[in-house]
Amino acid sequence: MDHTSTDRTPASTGARSFYKRPSFVLLLFIIAAAFCWYGDQLLVVLLPENERNVCSFPVTKGEEWHYHYKHSVQQTPVDEYFRVNGVDDMTMTHTTYESLGVGLPYDPAEGKFTSLEKDGKFDLEMNRPYRSLKFRTAVQAMPKIIHKDKTYDLCLLYGQGTLVEVKVIKRYQYWLMSLAN
Repeated sequence: MDHTSTDRTPASTGARSFYKRPSFVLLLFIIAAAFCWYGDQLLVVLLPENERNVCSFPVTKGEEWHYHYKHSVQQTPVDEYFRVNGVDDMTMTHTTYESLGVGLPYDPAEGKFTSLEKDGKFDLEMNRPYRSLKFRTAVQAMPKIIHKDKTYDLCLLYGQGTLVEVKVIKRYQYWLMSLAN
């Protein structure tokens, strides 16, 4: 059999597509990129002990949330403000409270102390870094985490005496944590 006379040239010349459906590959790439972008966003997560439901809210770098509670000795409200800097990175920027006394900061070495005369409150600006925060819920303290217009009442969510860790993670870490439970 003579194979030299068989014409083996392609029907068309030029570059041939490696993929039969390039638009499908492009769509997959766009979906993967969107998934990676969304998964890379920051979340503040409330991690209670005893495998209770985890709450979270999305944040961006530089955004603030605050912890509101009633001081155990003074029986007055206290607000502690935290700025999100990144994963496992928050800074307590200031504390606002209504009375001076045991357990409340007042020393100038702790930060810039200001009396807010019109509100009858005191404010202490500070720059305290935290990787995470841990709060024990107590009905007497009425602890709440407030972000924008949303309030997370820790006692209603988790009950009396529950230890709650607050930290900043990436959304994909939250997904992996959810899969592990």
